[in-house]
Parts: sequence; C-alpha cells; structure tokens
Amino acid sequence: MFARTPVLLVIAVAVTSAAPVAAQAVAGQPPAPVAAQAAPFEQTFPSGAEVLSVDGESLGRLAEVEMRAGGERILHIRRADGSMTTAPAIVASRGERAVVLDWTRAEFESGAMTAAGPPTGLPPSPTPPLL
Repeated sequence: MFARTPVLLVIAVAVTSAAPVAAQAVAGQPPAPVAAQAAPFEQTFPSGAEVLSVDGESLGRLAEVEMRAGGERILHIRRADGSMTTAPAIVASRGERAVVLDWTRAEFESGAMTAAGPPTGLPPSPTPPLL
C-alpha cells in the first residue's frame, strides 16, 4: 500500500491544480493568458555605420533611416564620393561591425532598389475572370 502512495500524491496534485482552469472554462470565462505576446523583432540600424555588400565590400556609410507610410524603412547611404543612394531595409541586416546588404556591389551600383519589388523574369500572375 505504501508503494503506491507517491503515485497517488502525484495524481492528487495534478487534479487539484487543474481544477481552477476547469472551473473557469465551465463558468464561461476565458482562461488567463499564459504570457504576453512579444513584439516582432525589428532591427535597428545606427547612423554612421559602415554599409557592406553581401561580399564584404564597403558601399558607404549609413546616413539615416527613413520611415515611410505603411511602415517601409529606407536606408539612406552616403557613398565614398559623397553622393547619396537608398536601399530598402528589408535587404539589410545588422552585422557585428556594419550594416550588410543582401546585394553585391554590382546590384547596389545598378540601383537595385527595384529588386525589393516583385521578382522579375516570372510570368505575370493570371487575372481572375470577371463574374
């Protein structure tokens, strides 16, 4: 009889700890939230940070991050010659010592800003018939 006592204690504890939750569900009350939902992680890009290509080549320095309508963030990058260019933050990540773009130098120089849009080379999506 004494050998089954620990098992009975575990079952008794499990049943008594589940009782308040069951009582809430029966009473029509929603169960208490387990934990608050965390906000999605959003990278911060420090002004003045070096901007590198995916290959590690220096592309310039980050001048500022612009927040556009709809939540789109645009990186303003000052090139070595002093000219300014932009890149969408969606193609950037923050490395240990720099901001790294998912572009090569050639893509950056060709104004790959359009690369953040829909992929090119794919057939257009079919238009649904009008009813």
